[in-house]
Amino acid sequence: MALQGIKRVLGLPEVAFIAIGTTVGGGVFVLTGIVLKIAGPALPLAYALAVIPVFISMLPLAMLGSALPATGGNYRYPSRMVSPGLAFTGVWVYILASFIGQIPLYAIACARYLQVFFPGLSVEAVSIGLVTFFFVINVLGIRFAVQVQGVMVLILIAALVSYTVKGAVIIDPANFQGFFQKGIGSIILGTALLTFTYFGSNAIIELGGEIKNPGRVIPRAFAISFALVAVIYVAVAVTTVGIAPWAEMAACPEPLVEGSSICFGRPGAGFTFFILGGAILAITTTLNGLFIIGTKSLQVIVHDGILPAGLGRVHSKFGSAYILLFIIWALSVAGLLSGFSLETFANYAALGGMIIFVPVLASAIMLPRRYPEQYEKSLFKLKGFWLYFCPSVGFAMVLFFSAVILAEMKSPLKIALFFIFILSGILYYALRKRWLLSKGVRLDDVMKREDWIS
Repeated sequence: MALQGIKRVLGLPEVAFIAIGTTVGGGVFVLTGIVLKIAGPALPLAYALAVIPVFISMLPLAMLGSALPATGGNYRYPSRMVSPGLAFTGVWVYILASFIGQIPLYAIACARYLQVFFPGLSVEAVSIGLVTFFFVINVLGIRFAVQVQGVMVLILIAALVSYTVKGAVIIDPANFQGFFQKGIGSIILGTALLTFTYFGSNAIIELGGEIKNPGRVIPRAFAISFALVAVIYVAVAVTTVGIAPWAEMAACPEPLVEGSSICFGRPGAGFTFFILGGAILAITTTLNGLFIIGTKSLQVIVHDGILPAGLGRVHSKFGSAYILLFIIWALSVAGLLSGFSLETFANYAALGGMIIFVPVLASAIMLPRRYPEQYEKSLFKLKGFWLYFCPSVGFAMVLFFSAVILAEMKSPLKIALFFIFILSGILYYALRKRWLLSKGVRLDDVMKREDWIS
């Protein structure tokens, strides 16, 4: 099936830029300060540990993307191989993670970094302005949005490298004393939160219909983005802990602002470049990436009839799903106006980002049975022990870290809101399925569709 407005315009560089830009942002510039308070000088270890289960869990996604490239893969794979109801619920929870959690989290963080140069700025007004800007950029079409993304990612990487290189010469090993002083439990919690910071790479399985030679490009883009992002995260964490006592850094509203002041001096060209080219672009590339991928699974859900057909309209000139983009914008603005703390946004984003993995991982296990020919021809595939081990690691990661995050939230109201949101998706699907059945449409027939991209 070729969704309306979908064209193959993305090569390996563009796909890698999307994966890197969508990933880098939350980890380095938003959650570093939060996890530094939790894990103390063991922050670099938490970053290093977090990549392991996520990378193993991503391998089944790379296999799916290589064997059966698809637009909206986070929904399409489980809806065709496991259950359309489970697939829809996963995306429904992802809506909470991305549009009501992640986008407000990053927009507020970006506005706070801008206050370094413009102290009188309104965080709320700037946050809404940023979300609106990337909404407009993406209405103008994916090619333009990806071009913007590529430029921003290149500048971002240069800024992060400059920070770690400059910091390397002033690191004091004494700042790593008492490495485990916060306790193993704190490191586990920090690792749980930071697993979410590596999830951006899964965005690329949403774009199979727009990738040239997706069977080859998708696994390579996974490998490039994971390797580069992991090195950047650990290097920045080592620099941040090593250049000053961690307790002093953790007490700062934005530890990386303080870290860049120590490395480059403030004010100065190096400091300005790091904040604008690093912090601001890290967050804005993620915002842009979330808008780029945000409509893909929703478009497939609309095509399947689970959401009303009118929501899937695309712009006649730009080919963008402008109504769905507007809904993303509206939900994000609602999140910004909710008054939740950054920690709450981070918790919701991490929970939703992990839960969407469950139905997709189940699809990977089903792939050899449901599509043996495509599986055998795939340029990247998991065999034998690894076919079951990698998804199992993902299931365990989701279960364990979700429990850790829910326990840490402590607020019964916020925990209840999360489960109410999940139940609302289940209820909507059940009612929609019943209504469609009365019209002679069986949603379970979705599993019979062979609408993959050749």
